[in-house]
Amino acid sequence: MKKLVFMCQGIVQIFVGLGAVVCGALMILVPSGALLEMPPDMLKHTPFHDLLVPGVILFLVNGVGQLVAAVLSLRRHPLAGYVGAVFGMGLMIWIFVQVSLIGGGHILQYVYFLLGVLEIALSFLIQNYLGAMKDSAAAAHTC
Repeated sequence: MKKLVFMCQGIVQIFVGLGAVVCGALMILVPSGALLEMPPDMLKHTPFHDLLVPGVILFLVNGVGQLVAAVLSLRRHPLAGYVGAVFGMGLMIWIFVQVSLIGGGHILQYVYFLLGVLEIALSFLIQNYLGAMKDSAAAAHTC
């Protein structure tokens, strides 16, 4: 069961990370949003004139960051739970800010917000497993 939790966490992180790397790169390459068919007036109530800055943030945080977190999860690293929780929360914040600035209602916003919730839930399970392993190792050394 422990392996399954780490694997599920890694799969979620790879899915989010790859999508964010691709979309972030497209936003950086063509900041007008033309490659993603995003209308420029979408940004009229935001502090951004184009998609360059959001693209960099998306690429680095939800893209590269999630992929690094996936490596930690798939290797069952002791920090996998903490890192997964941080990037799961980062994903939820990204969606919250996006909805606040440009509006909501698109199905992908709900899906990615729920993926952030799932990532945090899996992170708690991972930390629980890692804590139990540490406790059993400590108990074995005291006997």
